[in-house]
Amino acid sequence: MNNPFKFGTIVDGEYFTDRVAEQEKVREILASENHLILISPRRFGKTSLVQKVTKGLSRPVFQLNLQLVTGTADFAARLLWIMLQQYPMERLKHLITHFRFIPTISTNPMTDGIEVSFQPSMDGFILLEDVFTLIDKLGMKNPHKKPIVVLDEFQEIHTLDKNLDKKLRFIIQTYNHANYIFLGSQESMMQEILEKKKSPFYHLDIFFRWVRFLKITSMSFQESTTVRNRP
Repeated sequence: MNNPFKFGTIVDGEYFTDRVAEQEKVREILASENHLILISPRRFGKTSLVQKVTKGLSRPVFQLNLQLVTGTADFAARLLWIMLQQYPMERLKHLITHFRFIPTISTNPMTDGIEVSFQPSMDGFILLEDVFTLIDKLGMKNPHKKPIVVLDEFQEIHTLDKNLDKKLRFIIQTYNHANYIFLGSQESMMQEILEKKKSPFYHLDIFFRWVRFLKITSMSFQESTTVRNRP
């Protein structure tokens, strides 16, 4: 008899247990102008939950695990590479020419895959802002298919650059033609990012219209919604 449960990997199909309520809640949030934060320990299925929902949507999804990122410029290059897996180069080429620093985009002759890189001397924050501006432009052109940006292991922003949290706050506050999903597995670090008064993400809901915190357990999730008016 096959084991109906699968642990430690992204699951789907017969291995994905019936999280109907959770799927509907995530789907509802992504259909609005809201953004989502999912916090749970690793292997509790938050990545699988998000992928299950987004697979059923006719929208581009750019998902990046921040544990794989080595710095701000690498963040920008990896995110642009993910976009080029879903959009033909011909469609993005004109928009990329508006970048303040033009990336090197080439084809690996061994794999026929696309490779993206920036010069190491380039300002990583400018690179990142240009990539997020591109995402915003795609959502602006087609509001019925707004991109969904999923940043997994979001607590890792602290290890990439000391000012990255400030830059991300500015980007999310400024560009509103996409939905953002932050997945965190280290609850204490996520709480520090979101609740520490000196953190740029303190009272994140001031910048987001709503912020939903879904703390997933192995069977269900608890939701707490915080809403504050802008000062």
